[in-house]
Amino acid sequence: RLNELATTPSNPFDFAGKPCLVVLTPEGAQRLAAGQTPGPDEVRAFNAVCTHVECTVKYRPGTGDIFCNCHDGVYDLSGHNVSGPPPRPLEAYHVTLRGDRGQEEIVVSLQT
Repeated sequence: RLNELATTPSNPFDFAGKPCLVVLTPEGAQRLAAGQTPGPDEVRAFNAVCTHVECTVKYRPGTGDIFCNCHDGVYDLSGHNVSGPPPRPLEAYHVTLRGDRGQEEIVVSLQT
């Protein structure tokens, strides 16, 4: 659920047999804290497997990036590799919010 995402920033879960990471951007977190629903691009989902040596990445809300601690790989919140050894961006998934305001479910699906 969306209202739980702000308190669980490091949340890999199984999606199609791979770990998936759902991220609430800093702007989305501000909206949520103000009682508003984040915009459609403020909740993002990625394959949580680093493109370097397949370690699991984690979201770092303090720095607003996605980090692989195996070899200090860093991705931005669009999944693009920005530093370290990762050779490719993370695979991004499509996110849809559904349900009543304040109780929205996060639905993750493959991008089309």
